[in-house]
Amino acid sequence: MNSQEFRQEIDIKRPRYLAKYFDLMTAISNKGTAGGADYIKFGPFFQTYMYAFMIGYQLGDCSLIAGAGETKDFAPIGHWKPSELTDYILMLVLSEEKEKIGFTWSELEDMNDEQCKEAVSTIIRRIEGYANTGLNYIQDKFNTEKDEFRSPQVFINFLREVADK
Repeated sequence: MNSQEFRQEIDIKRPRYLAKYFDLMTAISNKGTAGGADYIKFGPFFQTYMYAFMIGYQLGDCSLIAGAGETKDFAPIGHWKPSELTDYILMLVLSEEKEKIGFTWSELEDMNDEQCKEAVSTIIRRIEGYANTGLNYIQDKFNTEKDEFRSPQVFINFLREVADK
């Protein structure tokens, strides 16, 4: 599998999140409408998911969702925007130590198609795990500090908070 085929394998994947976060995603995501709600809207579900990934990654906790409950999926990674942020997320995961992802950059070059598909599955599980941690963090904030979600700076404040930990 060449690098273009490897990326295409990633781009068609539809990462999942735990269904228990659906109401949260609906409350804080802008699903094609412009504001008008009680809370500040972040963006489409996939941008909220990328934001949750960044929180989980900053916290350094990849809580895998396998076996944790019912899941939902959404847009394939290849449709996420901005694509530069998607690339950044992929680079963060691909740059993790071999102990975490099970392979190195140089090993990808020598993998057969089946091994590459397993590497893609690992990448997706890591993305889901970090996003799960981030969604859990956001859900806790939503449950305990709901008024924070009325501030236009809410999402910046949360990123600063986890970056300082």
